[in-house]
Amino acid sequence: MNTPLVRPAQPHDADAIFSLLMQFAMSYQPDRATFDVHFPQLLQSGHATLFVAILNEQVAGYILGFELLTLYANGPIMELQELMVDPQHRSKGFGRALVEAAIEQAKQRHCVEVVVPTRRARDYYVKLGFVETASYFKRKLS
Repeated sequence: MNTPLVRPAQPHDADAIFSLLMQFAMSYQPDRATFDVHFPQLLQSGHATLFVAILNEQVAGYILGFELLTLYANGPIMELQELMVDPQHRSKGFGRALVEAAIEQAKQRHCVEVVVPTRRARDYYVKLGFVETASYFKRKLS
């Protein structure tokens, strides 16, 4: 099995990440024009973590997380918002490598915990050592 290289996303990764995003199971339909505005902002953000897994010079997956300063946790947390691995590379350690890279980034940023708002991937994150602690609620604004 080939081990993926995990690195920070770069501007030239946009097409591959958007292609993966289109496969993401979610309530929203990705819009390329909006993506093209937001993607460079995420790359420049001091609070976003956007990594890609590379295999044979191709993007095989990505992870997006955000550092959030909190009061309840006595410091910053890392919230993982998106994890997507190309279906042909699933169950080969790519997702784990991306999550571990994000956790390492969180440690470097002195975050006190890493959280994931998910229901669909509950068992996956439990397998990675996460503990279920709360439900996640949202209220759409548009």
